[in-house]
Amino acid sequence: MQSKGIFPFTWSWHLVVSSILKNPYPPATSSTASEDKEWRKGWRYSTYHFDHLPLWTLICEEAVDTEYSPCYYQCIYREIMRRGISEEEFRTARKFMWLTAGWLNFKCMLWEWTRLDETDIRKAIKMQYRHGLIGEKKRKRMLAYVKYIHDRD
Repeated sequence: MQSKGIFPFTWSWHLVVSSILKNPYPPATSSTASEDKEWRKGWRYSTYHFDHLPLWTLICEEAVDTEYSPCYYQCIYREIMRRGISEEEFRTARKFMWLTAGWLNFKCMLWEWTRLDETDIRKAIKMQYRHGLIGEKKRKRMLAYVKYIHDRD
């Protein structure tokens, strides 16, 4: 699916997202010594299993306001790739997620979640439309993209 027309609006949050997307995903190292110690212990791929989670939930995990170890995110990334999502598709979905579910969680300061998913993306699109941040045409394109990724699962 082409990504043209699925990204919401250009404003300050878009600049924040651009900054976030400059960081590699999955992260190679952690910001804390204890997490690096966990990584070196060999917990890399045997600790986490994500095959039961929907694709959008996996993509959204980065925007949950809890920081996990690098091996956690690397296992998520491996699961996404295992499901046949290309690197380019993942980059597009990741950007889309930050502009919707990430916006809802951080820009709107709704930090109540332990998990974000497709429902939250749809809620963000609805709010962006209701507040006039996106038009009807953009809303429809965005919802079609949400469905497209959902159907890839």
